[in-house]
Amino acid sequence: MATLVMLGACGSEPEPQATAPAAPEQAKPAVAAAPKDETANFARAVGDGKPGAAVNIRYEFSSKPTLGVPTELDVVFIPSAGVDSMDAKLGGMEGITLAGTLIANFAPVEAGKPYHHKISVLPDRTGVFYITASVNTQIAGSALNRTFSIPFVVGNVAAQQKPTPPKDDKGESIKSMPAEESSEPKR
Repeated sequence: MATLVMLGACGSEPEPQATAPAAPEQAKPAVAAAPKDETANFARAVGDGKPGAAVNIRYEFSSKPTLGVPTELDVVFIPSAGVDSMDAKLGGMEGITLAGTLIANFAPVEAGKPYHHKISVLPDRTGVFYITASVNTQIAGSALNRTFSIPFVVGNVAAQQKPTPPKDDKGESIKSMPAEESSEPKR
């Protein structure tokens, strides 16, 4: 049986795959890497609570805000689909001074593309502060306005403590109870 197999193998033509030189592997086309989100580590601004904001805002300070030291703030506006243009106005509160151009205009815009605007923030005292960003977006000829807050802390701010409850003449805490409504007199 082994002899028959050997004889059959001798008389047959070699398989074309075995004698043909191996074809060089074709280089695979490079897959374009997804663009890195440059704002992934930025904080998100707090919206006004209304649904349907046509823009997201992220921000980053160049360093921790410090009393009496100007710090650069990078505010990034990221429009949603359908937004044609954006106008933003930045404002501060008592205790901070904003410097630079406080109005930004972006037209035309692309959905999902970040639009940067930088200003300088100078804290005049320690505390918790907010910068407001009022953004007006144009969508197919209609205007949509939303306000966002950019919170930050300057210095060491003590955590607020719950107020101590009032005490009666014996020194015991008075516990507030919810009001009860009744049409019957209490007995």
